[in-house]
Amino acid sequence: MIEPPRPKPKLSSVISLSDFEHAASKSLPGSSFAFLKSGAEDEYASNWNRDSWKALRFRPRVLRPIDSVDISCTLLGTKLSAPFFICPAGGAKLANTKGDLCLVKAAARHGILHWVCNNSAISQQDMANARAPDQTLYWQIYPMTDLEVTEKQIKEAVRLGYKGFALTVDAIRAGKRERDLRMAIVDTEEDEGDDLEAEESFAKEPSVQRPPVWSSFDWKSSIEWLRKMTNLPIAIKGIQCWEDALLCMEYGVHPWLSNHGGRQLDSAPSAMDTLLSIRKNCPEVFDKCEVIVDGGVTRGSDVVKALALGAKGVGLGRPFLYSLVFGEAGASKAIRILKHEIETTMALLGVTSLDQLNPSYVETSSLYSYARSVL
Repeated sequence: MIEPPRPKPKLSSVISLSDFEHAASKSLPGSSFAFLKSGAEDEYASNWNRDSWKALRFRPRVLRPIDSVDISCTLLGTKLSAPFFICPAGGAKLANTKGDLCLVKAAARHGILHWVCNNSAISQQDMANARAPDQTLYWQIYPMTDLEVTEKQIKEAVRLGYKGFALTVDAIRAGKRERDLRMAIVDTEEDEGDDLEAEESFAKEPSVQRPPVWSSFDWKSSIEWLRKMTNLPIAIKGIQCWEDALLCMEYGVHPWLSNHGGRQLDSAPSAMDTLLSIRKNCPEVFDKCEVIVDGGVTRGSDVVKALALGAKGVGLGRPFLYSLVFGEAGASKAIRILKHEIETTMALLGVTSLDQLNPSYVETSSLYSYARSVL
C-alpha cells in the first residue's frame, strides 16, 4: 500500500533551505518534484555540487571586534544588499503558477538580484512590469535555432531596462535526466510492446522542454553577435574549466562557473572545482573579470566560501524554486535565512565586510581527500 503524502509543513517550521526541498517533496505532484530535483544520469554531478562546498573547511580568526557585519556588494555594476542572487532556473511554474513573479517581488523586497529565466512562464514585459521602481533585473539568453527570435528577445530586454545578460552555453543538447524520465514513464503507463521502431523512452527530452538551441557558435562569433546588440555586462554561463575562464577574460566577458545544476553532463566539475583551478592556473581572471558561481549552494556558509576564493556573486536555483510552494512568502524567507547565515558565518570568521574575505579563511586541502572517501 502506497503511503499518502503527509501534509505540507508550515512555513513557520522552515529554518533552512533544505526544509524547503522537504516541503516541496511533500506537496508537489511527483512529476513536478522529479523535474526540479533531477540531475543527469546517476546524479553524481548534482550531488558533488553540494558535497564539494561542504568538503571545504574554514579557518576562523578570533579576538576581532565584530560590532556589525555588512554583506552588501556590487555585481556587474548593480548595487545589491547581499552577494547571492536568484538563478535563471526553469520550472518555477511547477511549484507555483505565478512563481517567477513571486521571485521578482521577493528579490525587490530584500534588495537582491533576480536573473530572469529565459524559459519563464511569464513574459519579459510582465516580469519588467512587476519590478519595484529601484529594482534591477538581468536576462538569461538561450540562442535558439532561429536566431532572429533570440535577437528580438535581447533587444526587447534592453528596451525594457534589463541591465545584464547571461549566455547559457552548456545545454546544446538536453542531459539525460533519469529521475525525470522514470516519473514520465510511470505517468504515461504506455505499453510500447516490442516495436523496434517505437520511440525509445531512454532518449526522451526532459518533461519541461524548451525550443532547440543554436549549436554552431564559437567564442568569436557568439561575442560579436551579442555585442552588435548590447554593451551591457555579459556573463558566459556554463564555464567548467580554467581554460574557458581565461577565454572569457580575453573576450571581455565574465565567467559563470556552472554545470547546469548537474543536469547536463554527469561527472562534470562543480563550480568549486573550477573556482580552485582558476585560482591555480590563471588567477589574473579574478582581477579582470567578475567570477560568478552556482550549483549545490544550500547554506550561507557555502556563499562565504565561494567569496573567500574569489567569486563576486553566488547563484541559487533549486532552493528558490522549492520555496515557491509557499509563494512569495517562501522566497522571502529563503532570502532572510541566507542573509542571516552569511552574517553569522562572517562574524564567526572574524570579518565584518565582504572585502575582507580572502583564501586564507578556507582550507582547500580537505576537498579532494573528501572526494576520495566518497568514491
